[in-house]
Amino acid sequence: MGHILDLSFITDDWAGHLSYLLLVLSMLMRRMLWLRLFVIASALAGIAFDYFWLGNPVGVFWQALLVMVNLGELFLLWRNDRRATFSDEEDRFRADLLTGLSPGPARRFLDRGRWEDLAAGTVLTVDGHTPDFLTYVASGKVRVEAHDRIVRVVEDGHYIGEMSLMGDGRAIASATLQTDARVWRIERPKLERLRETSPATMSVVEAGIARDMRSKLVFQNATVQKTTGQ
Repeated sequence: MGHILDLSFITDDWAGHLSYLLLVLSMLMRRMLWLRLFVIASALAGIAFDYFWLGNPVGVFWQALLVMVNLGELFLLWRNDRRATFSDEEDRFRADLLTGLSPGPARRFLDRGRWEDLAAGTVLTVDGHTPDFLTYVASGKVRVEAHDRIVRVVEDGHYIGEMSLMGDGRAIASATLQTDARVWRIERPKLERLRETSPATMSVVEAGIARDMRSKLVFQNATVQKTTGQ
């Protein structure tokens, strides 16, 4: 007869397994709030395991310290969210392209860039060159050209220069302001540092960029079909 698989190590030490399972799940959380909550839950299960199963005061101490540190971080997140304020144009930016970013991190991200009023004719990207900025157009129109022909006119509520964040970093089209515009811009090196220092924030930014690119593609396809009569 074959050996019967003994699963008692799981059922007998379930609190220990739960602690590690919650810790692993915390690493899958994109939002810092949920990451902290799962770490706290993991530490609480670890405290129970160390105290009731192992009788290990050292483990209880360090797990308790982990709970307190994360509770402190949650307080800071709450305080920063409460203190964050936004203008009307910043609220629209958040609703358009920064959904999923809580007020505190959103405020810090916006502060990394700057708002500017740019005149018609300002060049935002040049085909084949690396743009200096990722630009969000709050109001105004942008003429996008490739191979010396107009591809489309982008109106407010969209990014310009987002395609250069992929591949070799070069723009695939030239973008010029067709009207005076109100924009928010952030330098590329700041985005690159953000990817290293705050990957959770950058993942939300990249998700917004993906939605923006998809909406532009849908609009472009609809325009082509209307033009060709298909």
